[in-house]
Amino acid sequence: MIKEIALADIDTMRAAIRNGVDRVELNSRLDLGGLTPDDQTVAEAVALAAEAQIDLVVMIRPRGGDFDYSEAEIEDMRRSLRRMRALGVKTVTFGVVDVKKHLARDRMTKLLEAAKPMQVVYHMAFDDIAERCQQQALRWLANYGVIRVLTHGGKLTVPITETVSHLQEIVQMAPTGLTILPGGGVTFENAGWLSQQLHVSELHGSKIVPLPVNNAL
Repeated sequence: MIKEIALADIDTMRAAIRNGVDRVELNSRLDLGGLTPDDQTVAEAVALAAEAQIDLVVMIRPRGGDFDYSEAEIEDMRRSLRRMRALGVKTVTFGVVDVKKHLARDRMTKLLEAAKPMQVVYHMAFDDIAERCQQQALRWLANYGVIRVLTHGGKLTVPITETVSHLQEIVQMAPTGLTILPGGGVTFENAGWLSQQLHVSELHGSKIVPLPVNNAL
């Protein structure tokens, strides 16, 4: 199983690597759900990931709250994407949802163009998309080259053990080649059970591997 950890600093990244993590999602401000990290932290993480031979994903998100970004915020995200590419980042994660709870295709297209040739993951903004629109959103994302979708299967206030049925539906509806990455409340203690329930081989969480107490996020 591929274990991806969400974290926000280099010390935690080192500890996670020592404890067997396979992939890192680098953020700042995990208390806000993860925002774009600063360039120095990204540069250090790129070097550390290369040394440890693990994959690195960098969050592109200008603020907390919803995912209905203004044109000015989209331009800020595009600038962030260009900086990440220059720093050697290979994979980024972002997502845009409009006020009607639909995938914001026009704004996503602008970001996808700016991200090239980096790989793109659509993050938990997916859970803000109306359920009736999620299958169509998955097809669109796959058609536009997105490699993974990170999803909790519902609101983060609901434990992932209670969103399993909808996560199973999302896994079933995903087009071939698009990986569904369950996250939000996944821990090293429940990861095995979730993997069996969902028939997935990748999971995401800030506690996906055991960490020292001062590193627990």
